[in-house]
Amino acid sequence: MNEENTQTQSEQPTVGQILKNHREQANVSIATIAAPLKLSELQIKRLENDEFALLGPITFVKGYIKNYCRELKVDSAPILAMMPAPPEPTKPANMQSFSRRTEKEASDSRLMFFSYLILAIVIGSSALWFWQNATPIEEQTSKINVANSIMSERQAAQPSILQQQQQAEINDESLLESKDTLETSTSSEAVTETAPITSNNESQEDVSSTIVMNFNGESWVEIYDGEGEKIAFGVKKAGYIMTVSGTPPFSVVLGKHDAVDITLNGEPVDVSAFPKNRLAKFTLPLAE
Repeated sequence: MNEENTQTQSEQPTVGQILKNHREQANVSIATIAAPLKLSELQIKRLENDEFALLGPITFVKGYIKNYCRELKVDSAPILAMMPAPPEPTKPANMQSFSRRTEKEASDSRLMFFSYLILAIVIGSSALWFWQNATPIEEQTSKINVANSIMSERQAAQPSILQQQQQAEINDESLLESKDTLETSTSSEAVTETAPITSNNESQEDVSSTIVMNFNGESWVEIYDGEGEKIAFGVKKAGYIMTVSGTPPFSVVLGKHDAVDITLNGEPVDVSAFPKNRLAKFTLPLAE
């Protein structure tokens, strides 16, 4: 009984033999059927020789068989039913899957590590920046106190600076007055030196005149005598009395004529007719 079953199974054709028989009955060569299937002649031979393991996964092999049958116009269902069941995954396959999972977990672990590292760097940098820029209240108060003390010192130093400036102005005024006094004394000396000469010459006594200017306010003055000699020049302060002598007529320029009282040879000179706040240019004695 067993021998008959074994003989029956051995006489039953395989999938590859069935495909080959259909191709030969259709009188189709291996090259002819390989072209539309986009397979090589070697792959067709392996398919007809049941060398399925050399053709790739079982899914691909079933696809080849289905297309093979379609080209020969043969029903592929009974032939595909004869295909062996796919082998169960072996232990190496499981180990390979486990190793892939392990590799993926390791990759994920590295990614998480770098993510946490970057996050830690960002947080650390932010904390360092905040610590460097944050100033304690006590330090801020001390800085404000230092700034206030510096301002107080500057304010205290300002009066001394103003005093120095005022003192410098007073020194300049004193120097200017000394210069005016020197000019006046020089003029007086010149008059004194010429006095003996004019005393010996009655005609010169008749032509010499004396101008006295009493400054009620600060004014600029310039005087030339009839011989073109400058006998007075400069800014005179309020309260200053200037006396000059020379040969008339005198050419006079005053900055503020309304602040000056003038006498010529003891006679008052009226300069009120000149415009105020302007230079007054006139000749003494005044032309009538």
